[in-house]
Amino acid sequence: MPHFLVAISLTIAVVLTEPRIQANERIRTLGKDTLGESVKVFQVRYPKARCGKITSIEITAQSLVDPGNGEDIHCCLNDKDSLSAVSRFPLLNLDGCAVHAIFWKNRLSNLSYMLDVRSVQLVLEDFEKLYGSPTRKLKDPEDTTRLIFVDWTEEMTSLELKLCRFSGEDFAKDFMRSKGAPWLEVVSISLWNSYLGTARN
Repeated sequence: MPHFLVAISLTIAVVLTEPRIQANERIRTLGKDTLGESVKVFQVRYPKARCGKITSIEITAQSLVDPGNGEDIHCCLNDKDSLSAVSRFPLLNLDGCAVHAIFWKNRLSNLSYMLDVRSVQLVLEDFEKLYGSPTRKLKDPEDTTRLIFVDWTEEMTSLELKLCRFSGEDFAKDFMRSKGAPWLEVVSISLWNSYLGTARN
């Protein structure tokens, strides 16, 4: 009888904790990529990825060189096949690095790209199906029917959807709101883990 009760207790504990475990795992993944994966895994998945050490402030496929034994490696995706595998929505390629992945000590710590769409709401449903209810939703103070920022946060991991202007600067800043300015609005997607980006080991 005691063994039976222990078994029931363990089963209840597993059932109660399982959703949180699944949520933590889901937020670590964006598309086919998972935080903590190696550069080699990333390059096998995307054979045309250009990876290396950055040589300038502007990150492009051309500004990457052989990293040698460097700990900080950047990868860029630009080819059509790779981009279609990242998202069903069109990606914006502004600077020769449509998808930017950052690896620290050979572990993926940051993945970002911009969707060529004009609304966070347009892509939000797809993300909510995968990640559940967001941690935060921020509306445009001048038009409350529009979302400008949505995120999912678990411990040191964050997934963000942000409405930006063509330059990539934060849409919510007042100085970006000059009327009549020919800005192109896009949705920036970013998955990152602050521990992986600074881990010593």
